[in-house]
Amino acid sequence: MMSAGGQDKDLNFELNILPILDILSVLICFLLLTAVWIQIGTLDTKQAIGDNSTVSQAKNPPSLWVTLEADGSLQLSLRDIPQAKKLEDRIARTSEGVNWKVLEAKLQALKTQWPELKTSVVRPGAQSNYGDVIRVMDKLKQSSFEGVGISPLG
Repeated sequence: MMSAGGQDKDLNFELNILPILDILSVLICFLLLTAVWIQIGTLDTKQAIGDNSTVSQAKNPPSLWVTLEADGSLQLSLRDIPQAKKLEDRIARTSEGVNWKVLEAKLQALKTQWPELKTSVVRPGAQSNYGDVIRVMDKLKQSSFEGVGISPLG
C-alpha cells in the first residue's frame, strides 16, 4: 500500500517486552523471598475469669494465677478453690532466667492434686520479658489447662 506521502508504512511493529519481564522477575523473586520469612502465629485466648455479660453472681471457676515478677521469679496462687487454703508458691529465678523445670513440676503436681483446675491466668509485670510470658502460657497449655488467659499489666 502506498500512503499519501508516497512512502510505505509498515503496519507490523515489535513490542519490546524485556523491561516488563525484568520487573516481573524481580517482583517474583522479592515475593518468594519475603514469603519465606513471614510466619503468622495465633494464640487462642479468652476471658477466663469474670464475665460482665451476665448480672447474676456466677462463681468463677477454680483458677491458677501465675504472676511474673520484675526480678524474673514466678508467683503461683490458687483462687476460687474452697478446699484449698489460699495456696501461694514462689519459683525463684535461676541465673538463666525462669526456672522452667520447677514450673513444669509444680504445674503437674497441682493438676494431680486439683483435677478440676482447668483455668489459668498469666499476670505479667511491666518489665516482664515477652518471650517468658508466651513460654509460661505454652507450659500451661501443655499441662492441660484449657482456659489460659492473660491479665492486663498491674
